Amino acid sequence: MTDSADNQWFEVIGKALAFLCVQQVAQTDPKRVHDVPSKVKFLEDMGLNTHDAARLMGTTANSVKTNLRQREKGGTGGKKKKAKR
Repeated sequence: MTDSADNQWFEVIGKALAFLCVQQVAQTDPKRVHDVPSKVKFLEDMGLNTHDAARLMGTTANSVKTNLRQREKGGTGGKKKKAKR
């Protein structure tokens, strides 16, 4: 095999192992990776880029970024209601 063929297989094997890791964590500690954005973040922490991590979880990188941004804002981004006096 050539080096490029080896590198392609190593990439496939690495992504498969990363997917298995996130699935195992989802079973043993569901609060840690309770939704798709947290699973993608877990995969990013393992070294995958956002695009590849999102594809492994069946979504897109833009969707994950949007969900994380909305989560950081604290909800849907709508106006908060004023308290009654």
